[in-house]
Amino acid sequence: MSGPSPTSASDLGGESNSASLTGTVLGGYTVLRTLGRGGMADVYAAVDHDLDRQIALKVLRRQLAGDQEYVARFRREAQAAAKLSHPNIVQVYEVNNEGDLHYIAQELVDGQNLKERVERDRTLTPDEAVAVLRAVTLALAAAHRMGITHRDIKPENILQSKDGEIKVADFGLARFEGGGNLTQIGLTMGTPRYMSPEQVQGKPVDPRTDLYSLGCTLYFLLSGRPPFDAAEPLAVAMQHLNETPKPLPSIRPDLKLDDWLLGTINRLMAKNPDDRFASAAELSAWIGKQTGLVTESLGGGTAEATVRLQKAMLVEGQRRRQARNRRVIAFTLPIVVGLGGFWAAFPNHPLSVPRLLRPDRVPAKETVQQQFLAAVSRNDVVGWQAVAQHFPPEENDTNAAYAIKAELQAARLLIRQQRQPEAIAILERIADDSAIDRLIRMVATAELIDLADPNSPRADELWAKLRRSYQGLIESRPETQRSLFSILGAEKVRRLESS
Repeated sequence: MSGPSPTSASDLGGESNSASLTGTVLGGYTVLRTLGRGGMADVYAAVDHDLDRQIALKVLRRQLAGDQEYVARFRREAQAAAKLSHPNIVQVYEVNNEGDLHYIAQELVDGQNLKERVERDRTLTPDEAVAVLRAVTLALAAAHRMGITHRDIKPENILQSKDGEIKVADFGLARFEGGGNLTQIGLTMGTPRYMSPEQVQGKPVDPRTDLYSLGCTLYFLLSGRPPFDAAEPLAVAMQHLNETPKPLPSIRPDLKLDDWLLGTINRLMAKNPDDRFASAAELSAWIGKQTGLVTESLGGGTAEATVRLQKAMLVEGQRRRQARNRRVIAFTLPIVVGLGGFWAAFPNHPLSVPRLLRPDRVPAKETVQQQFLAAVSRNDVVGWQAVAQHFPPEENDTNAAYAIKAELQAARLLIRQQRQPEAIAILERIADDSAIDRLIRMVATAELIDLADPNSPRADELWAKLRRSYQGLIESRPETQRSLFSILGAEKVRRLESS
């Protein structure tokens, strides 16, 4: 290399590891340029002089390196990933550190990740999506056999080389573990657009969580947008738990998606892990049956898949659901009959059957975020009310923000329970409080519009109110306009834009 001699990374002292590492030597690798930055690490192109090749160098952020437990987990999982050898997995060469700079040397893929491809170029064709599905499934099957669950499958972690090869990156490096929390991952490191429901709830996860994330990823690759999106990470989390994504054919009617592919994506994205494929190996065999491609083949380019219509998967899924429903009915019927007798004896008792099955007192959590997630899991009025009870909104702005969101969710639940007067009282209080964020007030107003007679003066009054808020929001925070489609709904936004 010409120019000044490379500087040792240890000579940089306390500088942050960002662009300052360019031109330095770290563990025998000369850093050439920055490739990208993530929530926990920076990635560089570097030269391995011993083997005369370019590699990718992932360097842990210094602020995270101060947490020894975090570093130990980083190293342990990276070492596990280094044991994986598969053409569809980015190969890890070395895990090491120089002072407080912890790094991973890994294969450099000459290409782009699939999020970049979709955003810069176009969505994938069905055949291209099948090729990605097949390659990632093979990679997951290999990792799961080694006891490694990725936990962070998303378009950014799937790379495509210039030759068309598909490779999965960051195996074993995802920070979300079974007992992890959404605050760290969802709020600090980005919106949890591809997290499974069990991840969102902080439950123990198994390899089926990767299958859910793969389904969400395919949805994005074919439609150009994630299945769930919102301005707030916790809103996305609740969508994963409670909502169904818009059907792909309604988003991309121009794509000819075969029934087996649509059914596969839907099954991957099942809320209950038991309703997904049992394993990546089972999914791989299913893909082979539908496409005629040999699933043991390890290639990963843009294959020309011969897609055939198959209904067996849908029949099997229906059979499983029916069997599970029979088990649930057999278990709950005595309870329901007993509660029914109680209800008959006390016809004016204010509690519903679901309420009777839950404790009235919700225990306090350590943080308001955890309390909110506990309410998400319960999804009852008592749970939502507990957010403000345990974390009074007057104490700080964070408590106040979560309390308002909890009230909004309680109102939505009351609407579903046909308790409109109670819901309206909450929504009107939110919509009329100028101290509350304008976007939240707009959501409350939109909910009130849905409850009003569309031809009534009240509806006209609410639309006028929403229109004023919309105009004020666009003037003060124009960056929020795009997210309004998912928050308020496309129909409402189009009406606001046209007025």
